[in-house]
Amino acid sequence: MVRQQCPPSLRKYGFCGTLAMIYAARLPIPSSQDKLKAFLQEIKGILQMDKGKWDRCAPKRTGAISLQDTLRLLEHYNACDFEVAKYSGNAGEPTMKKWLKTASIRSSYIVHTTTHAVFVEIGAVKSKWRIYDQGGVYTKTSGMFLEKKGGYGNRKIKTVIKITYRD
Repeated sequence: MVRQQCPPSLRKYGFCGTLAMIYAARLPIPSSQDKLKAFLQEIKGILQMDKGKWDRCAPKRTGAISLQDTLRLLEHYNACDFEVAKYSGNAGEPTMKKWLKTASIRSSYIVHTTTHAVFVEIGAVKSKWRIYDQGGVYTKTSGMFLEKKGGYGNRKIKTVIKITYRD
């Protein structure tokens, strides 16, 4: 199933973890800056964040959330079950490219690297994966996403949240 993409007008805002959680919880993607701000205000209330947490931030960090915040939001929206696998600090932390080869078929994940989070969906065949982030949807044919210098293919994975849907 192909999911809705992040609109180009919102790509400059650093809300990758929030966006990955939106995909996992099957929430509607904010379609404008006003809707994004309203959604971030809702999240602030759920997470009981400081009043100015995101108000002071430059667009690069607007909406950035931690792993613990992601888990609390998944619990709050209760749209899926999830299981956390931590790789941080373990010897041999896998890179995104290596991890993709080990992911289960017909499954969904939120993958955290050091500075980014993405939503990953694996199809009926392991090579039929899709990575959703603010830049769009990436597949095996979008090799530049993983291969280019500074791309995500060689980044070490810190945490993987396996998403399981009840329906």
